[in-house]
Amino acid sequence: MNAWHMDGAMAVAYLDGEMGPTLAASVEAHLLACDRCRDLLAPHVPVSRLDRVWAGVADAVDAPVPGPLERLLRAAGMRGHTARLLSAASSLRLQWIAASSLALLFAALASGETTRWGLLAYLAIAPILPVAGVALAFGPYGDPAHEIGLAAPYSMFRLMLMRAALVLGTSSVLAFVTGWAVLDGGRAGEWRMAAWLLPSLALTGVTLALSSRFDPRHSGIAVGAVWLAGVVVTNLHEPNPVLFGAASQAGYAVVAVASVALLVVRRKEFS
Repeated sequence: MNAWHMDGAMAVAYLDGEMGPTLAASVEAHLLACDRCRDLLAPHVPVSRLDRVWAGVADAVDAPVPGPLERLLRAAGMRGHTARLLSAASSLRLQWIAASSLALLFAALASGETTRWGLLAYLAIAPILPVAGVALAFGPYGDPAHEIGLAAPYSMFRLMLMRAALVLGTSSVLAFVTGWAVLDGGRAGEWRMAAWLLPSLALTGVTLALSSRFDPRHSGIAVGAVWLAGVVVTNLHEPNPVLFGAASQAGYAVVAVASVALLVVRRKEFS
């Protein structure tokens, strides 16, 4: 690489952008290993330009601009490092929240149809959106800061629980707001706006418990598939609210509590 060196004319052409892309790439590769050519090039680079570039790099790396969720968590009194760890999850970004809102909106709008699948669309989708969000809230595939979290002196179990609670809370607020805005807000619609809540807690708890042994994505897919299969099977012939009746709601509460207990027992598996 050092058999040839730049001259003054080549340095000026490179800096002015007048060099062809092939030769410019060769020059850049050469500069990585040649002190002599870097010293030749340096006097031609404006110091103010270097300062602006370095300041931009420092701002992006050392002081990244906090996102909306991170700013909200900090405003609520959460410490900066915790807020950043929580807001790094893919399922807590605006794109995911917007997609979840649209899915809930379409499902709620479908509940106004006269077919037997109208209301079931909303009741079936609302509980599994938190499952999908939790499955993407931690782990090597859903958390861009996963390796940093593993290396940091921070409890992964605590981080997982905090992210899961934040995802579940966000999804629940979206579901309640969507249900209130689109469904009948009167007495006839009250049960429909809350019938998904305990199933959501139970499905999320099972997903977290399974994630102590399996990949969170696979756990979420399996739990969601079983739930949707149950909705389809119980409503093949005629509308049947058995999955949202009193007995089923009690069962969901038991499953949610059992899942939390299992999580506590297996908390070391998340480290």
